[in-house]
Amino acid sequence: MKNGENKRLHIQMIENIINRMSSNSFLIKGWSLTILGGLITVYLANINKPMSYLILLLCLFFCLIFWISDTFYLREERCFRSLYEIVRKKDEENIDFSMNPIKSKETFLRCMFRPIFLMSYLPIFIIIILAIIIKFIH
Repeated sequence: MKNGENKRLHIQMIENIINRMSSNSFLIKGWSLTILGGLITVYLANINKPMSYLILLLCLFFCLIFWISDTFYLREERCFRSLYEIVRKKDEENIDFSMNPIKSKETFLRCMFRPIFLMSYLPIFIIIILAIIIKFIH
């Protein structure tokens, strides 16, 4: 097609994936707040019980799982954004509808310590670790 329809459709397919990755990341943040808030409430209700530290360990586990999951979706989104840029610059006759994401130069750990994650997951993670240390000291 000479009118750019293939390029437009390919870009739209990539945009749909990017939107899905963003939505998944948003859902993970919502679920993390809900589950961690609920577990912390259960811990505070049972703070004087001998095994209450297990609830804190569960909080730590879930915080790490949500952080890793959120990092995965952000990194995937960045890979598809790179693919978007490549397709955007292609000529119409070179459009092949490939949906293979471009490997990001950013490592998983580097992505995990982006400012958005350091401001959201790291404080919770540190507070839970401090609560566990205080629980073991007393």
